[in-house]
Amino acid sequence: TKEQTVPAQTTPAQTDAPVIENSTGEIDEARAKEIALAHAGVPETEADITKLKLDYEDGRQVYEIEWYANGAKYDYEIEVATGEVIKSGYEVKNSPDTGNGVTTDEETAKQTALARVSGATEKDIYENRPEYEGKIIYGDMEYEFTIDANTGEILEWDMDSVYD
Repeated sequence: TKEQTVPAQTTPAQTDAPVIENSTGEIDEARAKEIALAHAGVPETEADITKLKLDYEDGRQVYEIEWYANGAKYDYEIEVATGEVIKSGYEVKNSPDTGNGVTTDEETAKQTALARVSGATEKDIYENRPEYEGKIIYGDMEYEFTIDANTGEILEWDMDSVYD
């Protein structure tokens, strides 16, 4: 059994990877995987790909890609025609119990989520429940988050276009 150490930060890097098209003007499966991994900031050697398939989402062809890395499950959709990241998210799957008694209040949880959306403020938070789950609608994107009330760690982060 291989043990995984969860790094202090599993937040995807969300870099903009350049799109390289094939002769048909569309990206292939290998390129879609490269784009998703680069966007998440996960080296291919650290990713355990569990799903990589061609599908249709809202009338457009996409590659659905899922993998595990650094104690988190990543879920991506990459548009075939453009290489655009249509959906990206991750959820922490195995976080060690620190047992240090750290707690996070609602205000800190909001600030943690807002720090991930450049320019967003508390007025952009659409929903926030006492369980530290919430939604931010900013620009043309919708961000959903879950924050561990004991550690302040982001356990789940998803983003989608509001036009989907």
